[in-house]
Amino acid sequence: MGKEQVAEANHAGYKLASVEEAAAPEGCGEDDKARWFRYVIERGSATIVGQRRGTRQQVTTYANDYVEELNARSNGQSASLWAPRQKK
Repeated sequence: MGKEQVAEANHAGYKLASVEEAAAPEGCGEDDKARWFRYVIERGSATIVGQRRGTRQQVTTYANDYVEELNARSNGQSASLWAPRQKK
């Protein structure tokens, strides 16, 4: 992929690539062994992988909300909750 293609892909925004059933993470108690799903969010060459407990629909909704938040932050429409910026 050339530099122009990478730049174009990076401006396309984040998107939910997949939601798949996954094993519960190690260390989960018996109460936490409900259904777990692995979600993949992509933007160009960047990939975010996460796991969440719930139904496929719940995890898909969560991941889509996360995608919207990431896109809003990358477009300057929203501030990051994790790295707040203060004006000097």
